[in-house]
Amino acid sequence: MEPKNILVVGAGSGIGRSLLEKLNANPEYFPIGISRRGVPLEKNLERGLNYLCDLGDQDQILKFTSSLLQYWKEIHAIYFASGDGLFLKIEDLEWEDLQKHLTLNLSAPILLTSKFLPSMKKGSLLCYISSTAGKLGFPESSPYCASKHGLAGFAKAIREEVKDRGIRVTTVYAGAIDTPIWDGREGFQREDMIPATDAAIFLESLYSLPASFNQDEILFLPPKGIL
Repeated sequence: MEPKNILVVGAGSGIGRSLLEKLNANPEYFPIGISRRGVPLEKNLERGLNYLCDLGDQDQILKFTSSLLQYWKEIHAIYFASGDGLFLKIEDLEWEDLQKHLTLNLSAPILLTSKFLPSMKKGSLLCYISSTAGKLGFPESSPYCASKHGLAGFAKAIREEVKDRGIRVTTVYAGAIDTPIWDGREGFQREDMIPATDAAIFLESLYSLPASFNQDEILFLPPKGIL
C-alpha cells in the first residue's frame, strides 16, 4: 500500500512542526510541511521535510501548489496549522498589520483549499485549526478573533460543499497550546497550557479515524479550561 500524502500548513514552529514530526514517525504516511521557514522545493519531494512557502505571499502559494501537484496526484489529508496573533487595543490597529494578519490566518487557507481540493477523494480529511477565539470574544484580540471566526465559518461552508464527495472536514477550536504565539504576552502560565507535542498526538489521530463518520467540530482545551 502506498503511503498517504499529508500536508501540514504552517510546519515551521509550534503545533505544525510537532504535528509534522508525529506524522513522519508513522511509515504509513508521507507527510510534508510548508512555511516561510522551510527549504526550497527543487527536485525530489522528501518525506518529513518542511518546504519553503511564504503563506503571506499569493505568488508563492500559487507556485508551490502548482509544483506539489506535479508530485502528488492525490492528497489524503491537509492540516491547516498556520497563523499568528495580533493582540492589541482596536484603536492601536494599523491597516497594514491587519491585512498581513488576515492574509496569513484566513486568506491563505482559503486559497490553498481551492487549489488542492480537486486532488482529494472520499475518505480524505481537511482539518482547520481554529481557536477558542473562533467561538468567543477576548479583549485586545479583535483581529485574531475575527480571523479565527472567519476560518471556522469557511470550514462550515466547505463541509457542505464536499459532503457528497465523502471528504471529511474538521474544525478544531483549540484552547491554550504552548507555542511561540504566547511569547511576550503577560498574565498566562505556560505550564497550564497543552504542550504542542501532546496536541500533535490528538491531531494525528483525526485522519486515522474511520471514514464512516466525521468529527465536525471539536473543542480542545487544557485541564483548566479557557485560560
